[in-house]
Amino acid sequence: MTERLPPHVFRRRGFRALRRMTERQRAIFWAMRFEEIDYPTLALRHGISAEEVEAEFAAALTLFMRIIDTPEPWWRRLWPR
Repeated sequence: MTERLPPHVFRRRGFRALRRMTERQRAIFWAMRFEEIDYPTLALRHGISAEEVEAEFAAALTLFMRIIDTPEPWWRRLWPR
């Protein structure tokens, strides 16, 4: 992020990113960022390998950063969601 976003814009884009993630990506992203759980523990929790956890987290983080960095369309200012 090259510029600092206002909190309401960051929050709106963050919620949009979470809605676009798959259920598994969202659960892994949430656990990695806020519960600070490691890959092997998450692998046991979800019944997948640690490499798959890493791939899901990478996909979720890529999606999150892409949505945060993408400017909103002009009409979103008129009809925010």
